[in-house]
Amino acid sequence: MAASIRGHRGSLKVYNNGADAAIVNITKFEANQDSSFMRTFYAGNPVPEGDQTVEGWSGSMDLEVKDEEVDAVIDEIIDANQAGIGVPDMTLVLAEEYSDGRVASYVYFDVQMKMGKSSAGLNEKMTKKVDWQASGRKKL
Repeated sequence: MAASIRGHRGSLKVYNNGADAAIVNITKFEANQDSSFMRTFYAGNPVPEGDQTVEGWSGSMDLEVKDEEVDAVIDEIIDANQAGIGVPDMTLVLAEEYSDGRVASYVYFDVQMKMGKSSAGLNEKMTKKVDWQASGRKKL
């Protein structure tokens, strides 16, 4: 049986128009498949037929504040959107390094992002949370 991996055996890169966005202070990354289940009930059939939609991916990143890189990316997204030219070409690349030496990498494409911040007292770190959605995911 293979051993479970810990967070240091994975990596996440954020790309903005093909360039590394230099967002490195990520403490937690979450990705969820967006999907809906449905059932069709046919006349005369006592058992429904199941189906599923594939709607993309979404998730979030938690970050400690050490620089303004996330703000710069979010500002670029806002400026481009308000100028009527759409959003930058954002991608996320997640890699997992397994205990047997294999590596699996996935690229999340057509990514949109939004950000929130949290600031507390002297003993608390200032943090940012980036929520994202992607049209799809491909294995590299």
